[in-house]
Amino acid sequence: MTSSASGSPPSSAPAWILALDASTPRTAIALGRVDVEGRRAELVTSFEADDGANQASHWLVDRIHAIVADAGIGLRDIAGIACGCGPGTFTGTRVAIASAQGLAFGLGCGCYPLSTLAALAGSGEPGETVLALLDARRSEVYAGLYELSGDDGLTLLNAQGDDQCCSLEHARRDDRSRTRAVGPAVLPYREKLPSDALPLPGVSGRGLWRAAVTAVLGSAPVHPRSLEANYLRRSYAELGDSRPKRPMIRSPFVE
Repeated sequence: MTSSASGSPPSSAPAWILALDASTPRTAIALGRVDVEGRRAELVTSFEADDGANQASHWLVDRIHAIVADAGIGLRDIAGIACGCGPGTFTGTRVAIASAQGLAFGLGCGCYPLSTLAALAGSGEPGETVLALLDARRSEVYAGLYELSGDDGLTLLNAQGDDQCCSLEHARRDDRSRTRAVGPAVLPYREKLPSDALPLPGVSGRGLWRAAVTAVLGSAPVHPRSLEANYLRRSYAELGDSRPKRPMIRSPFVE
């Protein structure tokens, strides 16, 4: 296999691409083939798990091995790794990036950074404009507006501006009549959204694959070291707020 860790794209033949995202309460992995020159893509297998607050952590690598085995290939067949880089949960995003980097270094292949909001928007239908929403707490949302073009055979995501951390009202300021809100933040903001809003628990395998295909067809891979988390805002610790987010519980094992 030709190494693409330095940033060279996969060969013209259909290439195996692995995609993963753990920035939402749902962990998603997708594996398929992309033909860059022929502009064709095939999702072979995918995996989703609603991990909630447990994150992906120690399960992610085992799940990657399982999905590769399910496709009937070996890790060495993978020519590129697409990774959701946030926004979303701090721990989950870091775990996904570290896993993608470790695999890419070991396989000698390049990486494709993905917006988690793009992967979330990818769950929409071709022809839709989707407002992907994640709950950012503090009365804010992570929001990204995406248009899905093409058909079910090859649906690409076209960003309609930059991903943002803002109020829901600000995120919807350019709302369109055909825009559909999707994502985990739909539930807490249900009363402020149209009736067709879809409260997805997180990124789906299909949505992740569509975001990965868009990246592979539209850009060259980057070196694994170039993968960086995109939190859109600083953590509580960085903001100087080190207060516990849950009440302190005294251990029964401590006198």
